[in-house]
Amino acid sequence: MHILLISNMGPKPSAPVQGQFIEQQRQALPVPTDYHFMRWHQDTLLNRCLKYPVWALSFFWRYLCRRKTYQLLHVHFYYPTIWLAILYKLLRNRKVAIVVTCHGSDIYHYQPPGWGYRWCARWVDHWVFASPALQQRFFKPVRSASVLSAGIAAEFAEVEPVALTDKDIDVLFVGSLDHNKGLDRLHKLLPHLSDRQVVVIGQGAMQHDVESWSSQYPNVRWLPTQSQAELIRWYRRSKVLLSLSRKESFGLVMTEALACSTPVIATETDGSVAQLQADYGVLIAQSEQEDDLTVKLLQAMQQLWQLPEAHYQHMQQQGRYYAQGQLLPVIAEQLIERYRRLQANKGTAA
Repeated sequence: MHILLISNMGPKPSAPVQGQFIEQQRQALPVPTDYHFMRWHQDTLLNRCLKYPVWALSFFWRYLCRRKTYQLLHVHFYYPTIWLAILYKLLRNRKVAIVVTCHGSDIYHYQPPGWGYRWCARWVDHWVFASPALQQRFFKPVRSASVLSAGIAAEFAEVEPVALTDKDIDVLFVGSLDHNKGLDRLHKLLPHLSDRQVVVIGQGAMQHDVESWSSQYPNVRWLPTQSQAELIRWYRRSKVLLSLSRKESFGLVMTEALACSTPVIATETDGSVAQLQADYGVLIAQSEQEDDLTVKLLQAMQQLWQLPEAHYQHMQQQGRYYAQGQLLPVIAEQLIERYRRLQANKGTAA
């Protein structure tokens, strides 16, 4: 069985790891798998205007004008990526199975859905949603669906925990530096954290704002996107990971932190509700009053920092146990099982 992954994501200067989790998933799949993604992806006006035509033409040349045939297409980010899969099915292989993973923005940004969005859904054989709540937000019930995260790297399986008293970073924030991820919320917290060590890791639209914080808050350290090995080191050193997103379908950094035995405090999103339980995380309800949210976040951090070592260690153990089920090899095995089931139902050779 030959599989082609298709995504409208790709790395760019302001987000160098964007879409990287799909490549990691590809490498974890134990079958021949190719990957078409948005390679020409910059932050310029010209690129924003032309990147989709270039991406589509590249697909036409690379996959419709070659002899190799795929039995299954796995689309990441449903819309408008699904159009390429439909084109392939119509022009190259009418029996090809189409799997779609919805990651969040492909649902959040299309409410209410237009005619094309709804029409394309009829071509999908199996749906994968990053969280149960995301599936519920889809415009209609679907007959064949799974809930699976993108998965975290296998290297997170063997990370040794660090005791609370040995951690030297009080607050860690990892993710895109933008409004949706709650950078403004983090900024409001900083005056109250002057005696705490805060590390911010990531790049994005608000990067210049974060870089300027160090002059005002000497306890705050900003780092650009880190390698996986470096990220593991920062997770292990941190007492808590802070996730402040307004919308989030899953958010792999939360599970990565839990795999490194670091509890998480997060605002309620589809992703944080799916990942966090009281045994290893704290959920803070979204609020229209940002000042109230700031107070609740500060209270949650203070309570966690003051936990007895035995209680904190219990949170570490429970979080790590949950994260083991989200490792890439586990997710890849579940995907392969669904691929093979689709192939069997279509009566094509697996």
